[in-house]
Amino acid sequence: MLYAIGTKVRLRFTGERGTITGILDEGMLMVRLEKDPDFEIPTFEEDLQRDEASEPVSAGAKFIMGKVAPKPEAPPARRIQSQYKILKPKGLQLAFEPMPGRDGSVSRYKVWMLNDTQEEFLIEFDLDTNSRDILSIDDKLAANTALELGDFLSDDLNDAPEAFLRVRRITTAGLDEPLEHTLKIKPKQFFNSLLTAPILNVLAYQYVMLDSFEPQNSQESEDLRAYAKQQPRKRVAALQNSRPYKAFDPEALAGFNPEIDLHIENLINGYARLDKGEILRIQLQHAQRFVEKAARLGAPRVFLIHGVGEGKLKDAIAAQLRDNPYVVKFKNEYHHKYGYGATEVWL
Repeated sequence: MLYAIGTKVRLRFTGERGTITGILDEGMLMVRLEKDPDFEIPTFEEDLQRDEASEPVSAGAKFIMGKVAPKPEAPPARRIQSQYKILKPKGLQLAFEPMPGRDGSVSRYKVWMLNDTQEEFLIEFDLDTNSRDILSIDDKLAANTALELGDFLSDDLNDAPEAFLRVRRITTAGLDEPLEHTLKIKPKQFFNSLLTAPILNVLAYQYVMLDSFEPQNSQESEDLRAYAKQQPRKRVAALQNSRPYKAFDPEALAGFNPEIDLHIENLINGYARLDKGEILRIQLQHAQRFVEKAARLGAPRVFLIHGVGEGKLKDAIAAQLRDNPYVVKFKNEYHHKYGYGATEVWL
């Protein structure tokens, strides 16, 4: 193996730059593209070259033996912030995003801490098993943000993994008292927890770590429950279904193309070596970003072109749209321009 995690590389055939984030089986490496840090693609080692500036050596230069090049640092953790307020926040959640290999099998998971609330926290997080420490994170977690924590291997599920979270909420008055939660992860429960992750909008195995951050005495809780029962349910539903419509940039809206072709060859270069699972993940990420951009511009309707095929992309897009608070409704019916190969979305 010529490369380590954190090594800067260039793809030989496309010239794209990136950073190695994982070492896979069969001589493959996971590379995060520099031009789009949210995308990671599996790449064969022979298709990569180090991205180092070649400097000519002047005549008479002296070479000093024994110097060891410093070990490359791992790339910084990604922080993905939602562009909209989540209507029904669940709290602080731990998510394990499957990272399929070339053959479609999953041997590792990307671990995320999700905060879909309007609160901000200082977090301490540890993930370990009976035989090894996997992750240890001290960081700040902003509101409506997903924080990348690291990688978790499938084999670790058989070694009694345990996650520990300690948080302190940041308020205008200072730091709240710390709250803690310990989670013992069992394989059977793990594989029954696959849901669309908020903010990430990808399928992931999820656990709610903390969902309440303000201490309440029993009398206050009872009063709140009584008050909630007295409120008309239709008023709550009306508030949840209301969506403001405003074109923040009329010029940008006028030049916005309300359709996106999600066929992989139209999205990225070097897609020929990607497996079906990775292609689907990239297509869904592009679809989500397109819908969010359209909503920010105030576009009332867009088309997601997915083709007909086996229908897997169409079904995955439908599941994603159901959880998107920007979406009023959507349909996949015959259209004179797209046939049955596009989903129409109202925002």
